[in-house]
Amino acid sequence: MSRVINRNNYSGQRTSYMRFIATALQNLPRDDRVDDNYRDICVFVLLTLQEISNSVQKTIQPWEKRGYWVKADQFRKEWEWLDPLHNAMKKKILTGACNDLKRELQTLREVCLDYPPYQRMPINDPWRGSWKKWQKIKAASEV
Repeated sequence: MSRVINRNNYSGQRTSYMRFIATALQNLPRDDRVDDNYRDICVFVLLTLQEISNSVQKTIQPWEKRGYWVKADQFRKEWEWLDPLHNAMKKKILTGACNDLKRELQTLREVCLDYPPYQRMPINDPWRGSWKKWQKIKAASEV
């Protein structure tokens, strides 16, 4: 029986997610008004950060299972900025304070400098509708 090779590795997924975030941040309105597009982008970034966090955990699990503690700790240290940023954004979005996300978005811009934004995407504005989706998720979790 031949080996099964998973070509969709977590590293490639994280890179793709970071490029999506860079693209979304590039399309963020420059003025300080908070409209539907701004909220959509903020929620899209939040959900994408959650996916990156899941990817980091899935990468670390096999290493810890094999006893590669140093490797897992080094990798965890590389992504240590992720959870505090995600939690801060989630707290502000849950309270409806999307206009207070400037510091977190600036931190993300600095992190995304290593990831070039997508120039052409198969779907224009993949973040469109994220705010409404977030509202549905939030309402469903409260029930």
